[in-house]
Amino acid sequence: MTGPSIPRLLLLGTGGTIAGTAPESTQLNRYAAGVIGAEALLTTLPQLNRLAEIQVEQITNVDSADLGFNHWRDLVSRLKQILAEDPGLAGVVITHGTNTLEETAWLLQLLIDDPRPVVLVGAMRPASALSADGPLNLYQAVQVACSADARGRGVMVVMDGQIHSARDVAKRATQGVGAFHSATRGPLGWVDDFGVHLSGVERSASVPFAGLSLPTIWPQVVILHGCVQPSEALIPALLSAGVEGLVFTGTGAGQLSAVERNALAQWQGPRPLMLRANRCGMGPVHRCEDHARLGLLPAGDLSPQKARVLLLLALINGDDRNTLASRLMVV
Repeated sequence: MTGPSIPRLLLLGTGGTIAGTAPESTQLNRYAAGVIGAEALLTTLPQLNRLAEIQVEQITNVDSADLGFNHWRDLVSRLKQILAEDPGLAGVVITHGTNTLEETAWLLQLLIDDPRPVVLVGAMRPASALSADGPLNLYQAVQVACSADARGRGVMVVMDGQIHSARDVAKRATQGVGAFHSATRGPLGWVDDFGVHLSGVERSASVPFAGLSLPTIWPQVVILHGCVQPSEALIPALLSAGVEGLVFTGTGAGQLSAVERNALAQWQGPRPLMLRANRCGMGPVHRCEDHARLGLLPAGDLSPQKARVLLLLALINGDDRNTLASRLMVV
């Protein structure tokens, strides 16, 4: 008589600190990311054999600061393929560096339309460190990916026992295992040795670009950071260079300086799609008529980096300003 079957998962490795090593176990900052393969990460966690049957594939093995659009395209392509071809697959776990984890999670949320859990996980300490957090984070990510309660929640991030939505999660610290938070809405739940604890209320997760095919060459979208007396030459230089999108990290509630507004007002050529986010790290950016007349749309409570991801996909999709404005109302 056989026992109950366990779920099947796919683990996709992309590198990062969770796969990093240092010469000494006490080195938490000086290490090489993306050294250990995803398959090797599993060998240190035989406890996972009780949770799931895990298939492993390595998409890349780099520091997440070095991820490029080609890595994103490969990751999205493989995800869509396996989810379409393998209906018996319970979910997907993706190991990822923490520096750009929130951007990749948000990209996948905007593109992957499937109720099965897609869970991103990383580590703040390399695998060689004393008290490395990667093994427990990975174990808990698998717990979440196996959970029936995690279905239909959209793309999630599991770090330090907390379960975050791709839309809200952000890295807030350079060190410490509790570096990730969801400032506006809070985490979706938590996971521990008693199991996966998610709110009974499912949060809707919009997937506006589910049918989009990603190109080999992506549009150029630049983030500009608001500060005291910004350069008068930067905006005209970018517009002359033909950038297709601009995200302004405005001061306060997404405000542009007079220097920046004048540069846009004086530009005689076509204007790119432009969004206003803020540099505060929390809180919304609302519509402002003075900025709207210059072609700027408010990014709501999206961070500048997530606003850029949305703008990239909107440009790939051929959206105009009105269509982008409509998308911002629902994401």
